[in-house]
Amino acid sequence: MSKTYDISLRRLIKDIPVNFLRLVFNKSFDPNEARFLDVKLPKLFEREADLIVEYKGEIYHLELQSTDDPKMGLRILYYHLLILENHGKIPHQAVVYVGEKPLKRMSPIVETDTLRFEYRLIDLNKVDCSSLLSSPEQSDWVLSILCRMENENRTLKELLTKFLTLPQPKREKYLNYLLHIARLRPKRLNILHREVQKMPITIDLEKDPLFLQGMEKKAREDAIKLYKKLRLKPEQIAEVLEIDEKKVKKWLKKEGLLENPS
Repeated sequence: MSKTYDISLRRLIKDIPVNFLRLVFNKSFDPNEARFLDVKLPKLFEREADLIVEYKGEIYHLELQSTDDPKMGLRILYYHLLILENHGKIPHQAVVYVGEKPLKRMSPIVETDTLRFEYRLIDLNKVDCSSLLSSPEQSDWVLSILCRMENENRTLKELLTKFLTLPQPKREKYLNYLLHIARLRPKRLNILHREVQKMPITIDLEKDPLFLQGMEKKAREDAIKLYKKLRLKPEQIAEVLEIDEKKVKKWLKKEGLLENPS
């Protein structure tokens, strides 16, 4: 899991987002009855799971994954054995894919001549966001940003409107989570930025470092596309995107598209 989003996502799932966990494990959870277990599993080398929780005598292990890792099954099998050894119980395990690119290489099955191991694998790109938006938990609302949306503009506006009902500082807390995690969906991050400007939300996106990094990444990708597809000059690209021409030249040179950036 990339450290860029790791902290926000781990904090959110420790809120015990009830709809999200029901989606992941196909089981209803009462936050008051869940007991967190130590996520550090030191054997041979240190491993730290994203979430391990004991609920009504059963252990549930959740991993969040932003890249399509073909070795994910082996990691989950390793966690399976460490949890069994450390806690004496066979865990229910799930991996939730939060990346944007199509999931192709990760498999929920590890199979050899002498072993067959399975875990739950959920691709949030295929999950309808309404199941999380309808939750009473703010952490579920935030996680809905990663799910499938029929109409992104309308749904994101609805999502932001829900945050308006929250008191400060809770509103700011979860909006910050939203901004950080929305970097996994750059297009939606841009839509959020536009919508926030229209609403009485007391948070300055332009000062959020993660938001600014996401915006710069999107601008860089757009600049490269304009150069490759339309053969626009750097000064034309800068005008279209309303950014510094020197920055455009720097990006193009780094891609090997521009020999003389001066």
